[in-house]
Amino acid sequence: MYLYNLDTKVTNKSYEILNSHMEEQRQLDSQRVSEIRSKCRDILSKNGIFEDRKNSIVYQTMEKELGSLEHSIDYFNEYHFEEITKNKIDSSIEKITSKLECLEQKSKFAYEDDGYIYNNAFSESNIKNMIYTYFENYKANTVELLLKAGYSQNTIDGIEEDILQYVTSKSSDVLTEKLSQDRLKSIESLNGALNNITIQVLNEAEARYRCEQNGECYDELKEKREIIRIKAQKLEEIRMQIASIDMKSNKLNQVGMQTSGERIILQ
Repeated sequence: MYLYNLDTKVTNKSYEILNSHMEEQRQLDSQRVSEIRSKCRDILSKNGIFEDRKNSIVYQTMEKELGSLEHSIDYFNEYHFEEITKNKIDSSIEKITSKLECLEQKSKFAYEDDGYIYNNAFSESNIKNMIYTYFENYKANTVELLLKAGYSQNTIDGIEEDILQYVTSKSSDVLTEKLSQDRLKSIESLNGALNNITIQVLNEAEARYRCEQNGECYDELKEKREIIRIKAQKLEEIRMQIASIDMKSNKLNQVGMQTSGERIILQ
């Protein structure tokens, strides 16, 4: 037996949870990218490159690169968050089937959390590479634009040195760790929320199977049987009405025959 809509319910609710967690993660990532923006602006202003008409293209290019960094981090998170959700949905549907089989066979069902192994080293390595790639592109674009604008080599060297110093500093490592920890917390929260949905739907499956939840009928087969019973009852009523009409018709016919016979005798 399989109770309809349970797989759809698991899927829909799981993706609602996924979307909610992804939106929260994007907000956190945006805050971390803002920290990088502040650092880049500090490096430029420290070396005399202020946001004015002459240097607007430098700041615009920086924002474009920051947008690419944020997109890369978002894509990295979305891919893994979706993988976790898809695997959890497949596992939940298997558990629902197993739960119903156990109910039918009157055997015990044991729920086990599949869990999720988070590779923190892998996450940190990828995020660090994304930040490093951003600063490499940012440095190359900034140098090119400053050279075209006629800035001195000393100014350009100072900016390159400050960028390199930040990328290899403890501050950069701290930022990478913040991004990784944000992600770890979100994944743990996502996994926990998906587990809760699985448990809720498993409980609903049993309640619907036993028709016991809040006194309502959740067994669709029982609902169908009830519909068939009502239809059969109506058909029986119609049959009895037809039989009653037939009986009355027969009586009228018999009376008519007797009356006709009497008239023949009188003649």
